[in-house]
Amino acid sequence: MVGTKKTARLPVARHKAATVAAKRTPVLRIAAAMGLLEGPKTKHFNAKVSPRLFQAAAKRIGSTSPSIVINAALASLATEDELGPWLARIWGVLADAPAELIDQIDL
Repeated sequence: MVGTKKTARLPVARHKAATVAAKRTPVLRIAAAMGLLEGPKTKHFNAKVSPRLFQAAAKRIGSTSPSIVINAALASLATEDELGPWLARIWGVLADAPAELIDQIDL
């Protein structure tokens, strides 16, 4: 077809799997608990970033979706003061768990 532009997109199941994996990160769980992920997604960004920075962040979060990477990065900034208290709250629970169980936890 002339004049049409094809864009590479992840299959829906793979994209949803990446979204689910990203939501399991502690920082996004903290942001969700704080109510920061509620409501419609209406804020749009258009920014140029270093490809190496984006690749490193995408690898860390487990997704190459710009939306997921940006959400995780913003959640990290928005919740950085909450990570210590969150770890302190769950530390007792983890300290009492068998080592084999802790090895199975995907943080």
